[in-house]
Amino acid sequence: MNTDKIKKIIQDSNLNFLIGSGLSAPYLSVLGNIEKLLTSLNEDRALTSSQKKLIRASIYKKFFDAVIEKNIEVFNNDKSARCTLKHYENFFSTVNKLLLVRRNKLISKQVNIFTTNVDICMEKSLELKGFEYNDGFSGRFLPKYDISNFKKSILKRSLHFENSSEIPIFNIIKLHGSLTWLRNPNKDNSIFCDVPLALVKEVSESKDDPLGDIFLDFNNDDTLDTLVKKLPGAIDESYFNDFINKYNKLAIVNPTKDKFRDTLLNQTYYDLLRIYSNELEKENTLLFVMGFSFADEHIKELTLRVANSNPTLLVIIIAYSEESTQEIKKNIDMSKLKNSNIKFIRPKIITDDDGNKKDEFLYNLNKINSNIFRPILRKVEAANE
Repeated sequence: MNTDKIKKIIQDSNLNFLIGSGLSAPYLSVLGNIEKLLTSLNEDRALTSSQKKLIRASIYKKFFDAVIEKNIEVFNNDKSARCTLKHYENFFSTVNKLLLVRRNKLISKQVNIFTTNVDICMEKSLELKGFEYNDGFSGRFLPKYDISNFKKSILKRSLHFENSSEIPIFNIIKLHGSLTWLRNPNKDNSIFCDVPLALVKEVSESKDDPLGDIFLDFNNDDTLDTLVKKLPGAIDESYFNDFINKYNKLAIVNPTKDKFRDTLLNQTYYDLLRIYSNELEKENTLLFVMGFSFADEHIKELTLRVANSNPTLLVIIIAYSEESTQEIKKNIDMSKLKNSNIKFIRPKIITDDDGNKKDEFLYNLNKINSNIFRPILRKVEAANE
């Protein structure tokens, strides 16, 4: 699908994005085989309780090291995180301008960013740019999360006249929770904002291994069977219990195949999924999917159901590579699609000097912005001149 067609559609559509872990890579790692390992571990009946706990603690530690702990650097605007944050800043700048220059002034200038990511890259980059965003929290001294805070418009009034205009706002809707979410210790199901990532820092301190080799080391080729072979003869749970207990306080959905069932048990997660479904059911809705493979069963089923019931919905999947394109098509099962309203944008395939076919480039966040959204913005601006 080319940018000319998208330019026409984006002018009159309700704008939504579905963003997965691929957009923050390589700074934050993608899940790899962690989901399969946790799912296999949950289903295993042969391992002892202590063996399961050690394997689970090791998997959590790997996920924490690769994805969660680095958010402390993001929060501190550390040099190592600047490149990723800059790409997000450029992307949001382009979308912000698109919302301002669209020809249809009756459409809301809100854009919904649905994401399964628990990191803070988007919030941090939006704040660095000074753009208005809504992450569901309200209040100053003790910000509290409430889904009713979404869909609030912001009007700006001129100083000398009574003219007012809506300004763009980004709704950051985290379907799998966030590292900024902090459960109320009083257990009344309320969520407060952990602005300094204090809990993440606590978990980071608790994972220090006094013996240096308690947690199992593994890579993306490991299976549950190979991890079992790495188990020590004797297991002292006291070395990793503190880490597991503090990790479990994080208000995130862990990457397992049964996370839809876990999600339903929590009213907040359920309500966010309902918002996602409701937004897609609106007439003339456009959903861009980026860095997301549709391996998440619940989001895949929701998206397919609405795509089949709402022919005015257009889903544009921006695939990282040709290989990821085929993976997404397999995950979605395009044969179940009743309407032709799921389209793909993917890199061109070229032939190198040795006659091998390969991707001309890879659709990371920088390429998505420079090759898709910036050209669309230029064409919209030119059409409005």
